[in-house]
Amino acid sequence: MAGGTFDKLAGKTRPGTYINFESTRQDTLGNSERGIVLLPLIGHNWGPAKTFITLLASAPDAERLKLGYSIYDEDDPQMLLIREAFKNAAKVIVYITESGEKASATATPLTVTAKYGGTRGNDIRFSVVANPVGGFDVSVFLATEKTATYEGVETVEELIAAAADDGLVVFSGTGELAAAAGTNLTGGTDVSSTNLDVTSFLDKIEAVKFNTLCFPVGKGEGDTLHTAAKAKIKYMRENMGKGVQVVMPDATTPDYEGVINVTNAVVVDGKSLTNAQACAWVAGVTAAASCTKSNTYTVYEGATDIVGAKSNEEAIAAINAGELFFSFSEEGKVVVEYDINSLTTFNKPKDKTYRKNRVIRVFDAFAEAVQLNFPPNKYDNGPTGWEVMKGIGQTILKTFEDMGAIKNVDYDNDFLIDASLSSGDETYFNVGLEAVDAAEKLYFTIKTR
Repeated sequence: MAGGTFDKLAGKTRPGTYINFESTRQDTLGNSERGIVLLPLIGHNWGPAKTFITLLASAPDAERLKLGYSIYDEDDPQMLLIREAFKNAAKVIVYITESGEKASATATPLTVTAKYGGTRGNDIRFSVVANPVGGFDVSVFLATEKTATYEGVETVEELIAAAADDGLVVFSGTGELAAAAGTNLTGGTDVSSTNLDVTSFLDKIEAVKFNTLCFPVGKGEGDTLHTAAKAKIKYMRENMGKGVQVVMPDATTPDYEGVINVTNAVVVDGKSLTNAQACAWVAGVTAAASCTKSNTYTVYEGATDIVGAKSNEEAIAAINAGELFFSFSEEGKVVVEYDINSLTTFNKPKDKTYRKNRVIRVFDAFAEAVQLNFPPNKYDNGPTGWEVMKGIGQTILKTFEDMGAIKNVDYDNDFLIDASLSSGDETYFNVGLEAVDAAEKLYFTIKTR
């Protein structure tokens, strides 16, 4: 007898019994990807200022012309930040905070202007070489890399049309082209980033999907900016319901579960990183961690030593102060000592569990699942609707329990609708949640005989 699955539209030719299996289970968890780091490039010398550029781990160099560098360029400090974030992140969204003057050069009748401001434009050159078949070949170079060639063009107007999407330069002028040896652009300048440039960036991040904000502003460089970044993250968490955190070095009065305070650094590829630079790796590993993963004792890939290693007493004090720092494991590897945030004031409703980043990820993931499954105007605000909502809530609880994110679930009492308060278009819920943490302090009592 014939069998197998069937297509409802195509049917089957042979007699038989055909069976399709289809899941009727509703997805009660959000499909939001993790691993997204948001990173301002403060003081960068090239690129489209005040816009977001998305970089993917699958093709990290795809936007190198917008950045002006390959992310593997070991001499550029901004590329180092991206590189360290990408050791764990799936996506890095960068934002260039400011732009200087554009470089330019003229080889009559052709004028070439850098697409963006900044001193990196001074590393651009172009050449106009006669093509044996006819016209000219116009090539554009960034440092030693040829980025584009436009073959057989005869006039500036024709070149402008052919190069409308060039990633580095804009051509202008009129008339017949003429041969020109390699000509360097000059006059590109940088400008210093102001607090207003950075706060303008913070104002825009509400519309961006990310998990962690890497905020590489060092101690003494911007206490005001630390305060502004903390305020923005607090606003997004508490007023917008966004489960985001900011990673900053030597934070000014942090004491908040949304702030991760990095207070030492590492040596990578023979280079001693600053605490600010180490924030990029911390932001990446935090963004990539699921709600069932702690980063305590996670190895820092590529790190060979610690900058500012802490003694035992210093480590204890740092933990009590809500600092995330690096230490050596028993195997001599550089690791995260303790995956905690900067919360140090433990008053109701926030106890000590709120300082653990894994616990915060559980709470944030649960909140996101609730937002996904309980949008406005989906359920009736009455007994029938309440039963439906309770069932969905219990399903969410079971999903989190099954994945090992929460424990001690009481399905009869951990997701309830308060019927006494729920009326009109307002529905009140009482939810119980106990996050599962990692076993990070193991106490053995060994009795010898």
